[in-house]
Amino acid sequence: MNRRHTSLIWAFGVLVMACPLTSFATGYYIGEHDAVANGRGLAVTARLEEPSVLFYNPAGLSYLEGFNLSIGGTVIIPRFSYSDPEGRKPSMDAKKDNIFAPHVYFTYTTKNQKWGFGLGFNSPFGLAVKWPDGFALEDKTAAIDLKMPTVHLAASFKPIEQLSIGVSLRVVPASVELLQRFKLVNDQGDMVYGYGDLGASAVGVGGAFGIMARPIKNLHLGFSYISRIKFNFDGDASYYPGDGVSDTRVFHDQKGSTSLTSPDIFSFGIGYEPIKNLYFEFDFNYTLWSVYKDLQIDFSNDPTGVLTQKGKQKKDWKDTPTYRLACEYKPITEVALRLAGGYDVTPAPDSTLGPELPDSNRIFLAFGAGYKDKKTGLKIDAAYTLVLFRDRTVTASDGNPSPATYKGTAHLVGITAGVQF
Repeated sequence: MNRRHTSLIWAFGVLVMACPLTSFATGYYIGEHDAVANGRGLAVTARLEEPSVLFYNPAGLSYLEGFNLSIGGTVIIPRFSYSDPEGRKPSMDAKKDNIFAPHVYFTYTTKNQKWGFGLGFNSPFGLAVKWPDGFALEDKTAAIDLKMPTVHLAASFKPIEQLSIGVSLRVVPASVELLQRFKLVNDQGDMVYGYGDLGASAVGVGGAFGIMARPIKNLHLGFSYISRIKFNFDGDASYYPGDGVSDTRVFHDQKGSTSLTSPDIFSFGIGYEPIKNLYFEFDFNYTLWSVYKDLQIDFSNDPTGVLTQKGKQKKDWKDTPTYRLACEYKPITEVALRLAGGYDVTPAPDSTLGPELPDSNRIFLAFGAGYKDKKTGLKIDAAYTLVLFRDRTVTASDGNPSPATYKGTAHLVGITAGVQF
């Protein structure tokens, strides 16, 4: 009975925990939703003259001209591997499933460039992680598929040429599916595999605020704030406990729910153009992940009270910084070349790291290029980002019940096509 209790607790725990992680945490946040921004390593808080600015800093809408439309996507190719630091369990690679994150932006700026408006759609919080059969920690999680499409409605106002302010509304319908595999002893005393297919959904609403300033010639300053979002998740769990298992007093289909709040995110940017057509920007992002201290899971049909009692898990996440530095050079007015890099810090402490989030501090490098036809207003941009995760080992001495060594890399390839009219 205890093994069944533990399996169900972990299943629901990973299910609801994965939603905020994939949504906003370092490991699963996907900000690469425009090839121009991607090529600059997302160092775009102070200046971005693209319709995607409604996503990164809505204040920039007032610095655009006329109507702008862009559409594109980013292909994300993650690679993660697991090994047992004690060498007793087999090493494995996560399944090599790629992710496609689309984006669409449409903006309008008045002729006097006082007001700007924008509507956008992207999927900054999608992720798929799948571990193969026989994975040593498959009783924690075997696969997760998260989809969080986001709709943005933004506006900006520029009272003077040197200053613009902007706001946006973000609506995030979230859905997640989790597959868990676990071993049980059936009525005949044989070890059998059981499966759990878990699904949950929620709708979160939040906002963003931004400022862009150009106090002196060639100097660009920016600030943006993304508000916390509360998700009230409700889910269903369907279980097959395995051949010959008849006792389902605890291990049975039921509903689960939890309330989770994503963190506030602050971004600061400073950019400078030392000579014409050469631009540098440094950005600093700070995510208040300390809001995520624990997780409380409630169950609709838990007569023994065991699941609810054990459904509270400590997380003790920490606030995390991200550093970004980018350069953009235009050898001719129609062509732009971009290069960037940075360092990202994981919020997950050693004691709570698990296979659903094999995260670590990482270094990222990016480059990109773009072409714009001045006569037609058509443009196309492409970018590539390499993310190098630092190897990370957690052990029982760290307070982690699932000792492991994780390694990872990710490749991101983005293309965006657009038109100004």
